[in-house]
This record gives sequence, structure tokens and C-alpha cells, in this order.
Amino acid sequence: MRIILVLLLCFGLCGCQKSTADQLKELGYSEEETACIETLSEALQERFLQEYDTKALYYVMREDFEEEKLEDYLRYDGKLDTDKMVELVNKGILNETDLPLYQQLYGSEFYLPSREDLYLKYLKEYDTVRDVIEIVNTNRYRELYEGVEETDLSKGYLILVNKYYQLPSDYEPDDLVSVDPALGRGKLRNEVYEAYKRLYADAKEEGYDLKVLSAYRSYGVQNAVYNGYLEIDPKEVVDTYSARPGHSEHQSGLCLDVSEPGYSLDDFYLTEASVWLKENCHKYGFIIRYPEDKTGITGYQGEPWQIRYLGVKTATDVVEKGITYDEYYACFVEKR
Repeated sequence: MRIILVLLLCFGLCGCQKSTADQLKELGYSEEETACIETLSEALQERFLQEYDTKALYYVMREDFEEEKLEDYLRYDGKLDTDKMVELVNKGILNETDLPLYQQLYGSEFYLPSREDLYLKYLKEYDTVRDVIEIVNTNRYRELYEGVEETDLSKGYLILVNKYYQLPSDYEPDDLVSVDPALGRGKLRNEVYEAYKRLYADAKEEGYDLKVLSAYRSYGVQNAVYNGYLEIDPKEVVDTYSARPGHSEHQSGLCLDVSEPGYSLDDFYLTEASVWLKENCHKYGFIIRYPEDKTGITGYQGEPWQIRYLGVKTATDVVEKGITYDEYYACFVEKR
């Protein structure tokens, strides 16, 4: 009789032992969550049996969850975009030392997801994250004139012409108009000329006489200009101040060089008019295309006399963001 009682007691106790699933459900885990947790190691299951762990559960339920990385997910939780953080942790490249670099990179308004691999490749090769973004977005990680593409003419007034984007040799705008001799010389696209006339009139009221010294140039003319410089300087030097044929903004009919009577282009920076132009040209839809402090991005020496038409909204946005048009195009026009 005693043996029977002992056996009955043992069976009774065993029957009272709750399964892991039952315990998890009592803690508030759903059927789906319970099933997921049961696939984990015993040690990790025990963690969830202690209490309802919302934060850890979130990561466990993700399709890209890797069990051995859970503590890293929790360590960096909230410090980066979650999806990006999990991706970096899974790749094994996120650490406390480099975390600030990733925060700056993914927090930048100039970050382009399609170029992420390049950012990561060069992230530690330059002084700042901003430098990396500038170099990658403007293709300056490549040699100049390497991998040249034809510019997207569908962008209208927002086309980009530089050392990586070129115009067809036969390209000529169909709306060119001649500049009034009283305002300078050359031809410009009609809308550009109208904007320039407004700029000229207001500058005149301020006491500045900004005359157009150079405007539209055909592919052939630019070819002659470039080759002429090659008779004076080595090619690597010429490339810092003159565009190769097909790569000149002048061929677009959207840019012009200005100066005041008595001053050459090289002397224009000495005038008060150059200061006024820099501070005000965006109000008329223009930007200084090649700023003095952005030669590493544009690939050209500073040219305070050359202005490029983009329209008031875009020109103002470029100026307010403090970037070159090369950068702006990649982030807000091309977006690839």
C-alpha cells in the first residue's frame, strides 16, 4: 500500500510540472512568440521565463535575428536606426569606437543608401564623415574623367556638367538669345538671360556694372579653348582651370562669366561687386559654380566670376545648405 501511495504522489508531482510553453504563455507571450522562444537555446529561454522581456523579444522575433548577437543589439538599441544597427551588428562591424562615425553617416541629410558600400569602404580613410560623403557623392573617389557618363538632359535647367558628366558634342540649346551689348556679349538660354537682366539691373542700382564676358560656347569652341591652354600649361594643370570639350558648363547655355569694366576675370575677386554677387546671385536663380573653398569637390580652381543658373528655389537651397551643385545634384536631383 505504501509503495502505491508513493507512486501516485510521484505521478501527481510530475503532472503538475508546467511546460516551457505554458510558463511563457502565463507571462503573457503569444502563441507566435512562444513558438519562437522555444527554438532558442535553453539559456536564452530561461531569460524569457524570468519576466516578459519586450526589448529582447523584439529582436528575437526579427527575421534577421542572430542569437549570439542579442547582447550587441541591446547594447546599441536606440543609438542608430534599428534596421541599420542590426545589419551592422550582423556584419560584425559595429563597435563602440566607431559608433559615432556611423551615427554621423546615417544621420546626414546627404547620405545616399545606394552608395552605402562606398561610404563604408572609405569611412576611415578621410578626416571626417562629411569628407567621406562629399567624396563619394561627387565621385571624387575615382580619377577625374574616369567612368564618364552623358548628362541626363531630361533634368532641364538642373542638368549636371562636370568631370564625370558630359554633354553630347552636337548639343546646343534651342532657345539661345544674344546678350544686349550694353550688358556684355555672347548668348544665353532665354530664361537665364531674363534672370541675368534682373540681376544686372539690381546690381546697377547698388553701383556695380556686371558685364557678361563669356556665355554659351559650343563643343568646338571649348575644344579650341582647351587646346590653346595646353600650349601654355601641362594637361594636369590645365584641367584645374579649364574644362575639356563636352564637360564645360558654358556649352549648356546655363552659365556665364561676369566682371566689371576695367577688371579681368582674374582680378574680379578684388572688386566689391564680387562680394555682392556671391551674397545675392541666388536671389535671381544663380550660384557661384566653383567656390574658392570647394576645389577638392568641383575639381576646379575657385572662380568667383562664373555663375550657373538653377532657378531661384534650387539656387537658394544650394546656398542655404552650403554645398556645391555637384553634391546637391547627387542628393536631391539624381538620387540614385
